[in-house]
Amino acid sequence: MADYFREMFESLKQTAEALIVANEAMARANEGIKRAVDAALAAKNAHEDLRETVHRLEALVLEQGREIRALRDDLRRG
Repeated sequence: MADYFREMFESLKQTAEALIVANEAMARANEGIKRAVDAALAAKNAHEDLRETVHRLEALVLEQGREIRALRDDLRRG
């Protein structure tokens, strides 16, 4: 009878060890997911910053174009 219990306890030990390994793997997977989400949020923020910078540059170029046209008009009249 003791051999049956021994086999059962060995099986339970093996199961517990596998659960520990699985839990560690799950923790690593969760860390990977967290890093991926953090990277996606950082990329989104960088994209928004870049979009804002492009809009500012476009506005600056348009304003400079207006200023150059005004200077050209002044030279022609001048």
